[in-house]
Amino acid sequence: MTTPSVSVLVPTYNGERFIKAAVRSALAQSHRDLEVVVGDDASTDRTPEVLAELAAADDRVRVVRHPRNVGAFENPRLLLSVARGEYVKYLLHDDVLATDCVRDMVRAFEADPRISLAFSHRTVIGEDGRPLATGQPVALADRVTTFPGAELADRVLTTGANLLGELTTIMFRRQDVEPAGLWAVDGRRMTILGDVALCLDLLRRGDAWYSPRPLSRFRVHQQQRTWDTRLWAVGVADWPHLVDWAGRAGLLTGDGDLRRAFTVALLNVAARLRDSLDGGLHPVMLDAVELATRRLRELALDRDALDLPDPGPLHQQAVPDESVVAVAAGTR
Repeated sequence: MTTPSVSVLVPTYNGERFIKAAVRSALAQSHRDLEVVVGDDASTDRTPEVLAELAAADDRVRVVRHPRNVGAFENPRLLLSVARGEYVKYLLHDDVLATDCVRDMVRAFEADPRISLAFSHRTVIGEDGRPLATGQPVALADRVTTFPGAELADRVLTTGANLLGELTTIMFRRQDVEPAGLWAVDGRRMTILGDVALCLDLLRRGDAWYSPRPLSRFRVHQQQRTWDTRLWAVGVADWPHLVDWAGRAGLLTGDGDLRRAFTVALLNVAARLRDSLDGGLHPVMLDAVELATRRLRELALDRDALDLPDPGPLHQQAVPDESVVAVAAGTR
């Protein structure tokens, strides 16, 4: 059997509504040299029958059915471990690829060996496949652009925002990602931001190719776990751990970048604490607050990190008048 150049990996669980459209979009790629590997996580609906029909119609489709449910993290990891292509393109089971998505990204890798990640603008669609009237992402550039990897990673970390998009938007070289460490930093698996952890690790290895063309469509619908606000409240606790790892991995080396990233991470967690009040504070969130606070305290004790002028001897410092003290104390 000829080894394909690209592995399109499709993790699914009870995906009968959208899985056919997803797989067909992969098979319809203008870049034909690919395999489509679908991981069926012990679906209980008609997903197995739909996949059997697709595999019978095109021998590029390979179905890996798990005898028991292994979960949303393990299913994609197992798919990566059996991927045969030089390049890997994840495709979530409710998303769709544009016809030239794989072709454009493979060409980018072949044209520039410094690239470790390719991604593009994407369109957010609803259950009916039509673009949503609101909530569309903003393009990062108006033309094809190669971003320095470390600079883009730092932008993600200092803004606390996933600027690259969902897992469906990216492509990477199979050799650059070890399945055992997928979704994790420092051996700790992310609660929600596993895709961000993957992208940051790739960005520290090389540059990122970006196309302003929407080469994928991200579908939103009520059955997705992403609608669970409680899950997201806990998920923001990933940010301090990502920042902590990044500072030791050669990222966030600019003046004040590490302090800024930890501050944004702490604010993100604090903003979600209110969402957890009724159900109790999740220990993961409290651990994240403790980590970010501890690291910020360490940076504050470092005179070089603060970049503040020496205040001089205490007796030379200005003493605030009574009105300033009253305002600060809240008595005025």
